[in-house]
Amino acid sequence: MCHDRSVHALIVAASGGPNPADPATRAAALAAAWSAAAPRCDVEPLVLPRTPGSVAPGPGVGVPRPTGVFVPTTSLGLSSVGSPPAAPEVTLLAERAARADLVVVHVGVLDGAALHEGPVAEAARAAAPHAVPVVVLAGRSEVSRREQAAGGVAGVHVVGEPWDDGAVGRAARTWAPAWGGV
Repeated sequence: MCHDRSVHALIVAASGGPNPADPATRAAALAAAWSAAAPRCDVEPLVLPRTPGSVAPGPGVGVPRPTGVFVPTTSLGLSSVGSPPAAPEVTLLAERAARADLVVVHVGVLDGAALHEGPVAEAARAAAPHAVPVVVLAGRSEVSRREQAAGGVAGVHVVGEPWDDGAVGRAARTWAPAWGGV
């Protein structure tokens, strides 16, 4: 085991939602709190611009939610239709998750909807092909461990809303290897 290697943690914050603070500021503050607790971690903040309901909870990463009327393509004489392109921010998340050792997502409330749509679901879909664990820092959690696992989440830490730097630090030390910090 190489003791000089740092753990690369990708810290994801989404714009919008109940927290009016600038998402870049939130991501940077979370990254600073994580780094303070696990100084040998290489921490990379990432902001996902969000518009409500822009990503479907289906199996494809970042496939836009369909709008309008559903018409079977065979009724139009078409045999196949290609998938729409992924949103640029979802593509960026997938690229960064592939290089990370850990993806950390902050949400105010982790509930069933957040596990299937939004930044947690997007992070889980991006990290899954690379077997990168996804950890959620939540103001509060309303899901069971079984629901977390089914949603592709390896761990949830309740850190309060606004978050407590001490709670973020405990989460960082939990996920950083013993040689990686403190």
